[in-house]
Amino acid sequence: MTSARVVEQWNLDLDDLFVTIGHRFSQVELRRRMHDYVRGLLAPVARKNSWVRHEAPVRREAR
Repeated sequence: MTSARVVEQWNLDLDDLFVTIGHRFSQVELRRRMHDYVRGLLAPVARKNSWVRHEAPVRREAR
């Protein structure tokens, strides 16, 4: 089982990664998509396809 501390450290490390590579995506929307895509790939979902990532996004914002 994963502890809350380990999960929080992973979140911090991922945020650092996004900051490090974010400048490679010139537009804010592209950075958000990259962020959501990576988070979706790492999400605890049995099947990871484009439909699942579309229906259950990590970021819940009004679009």
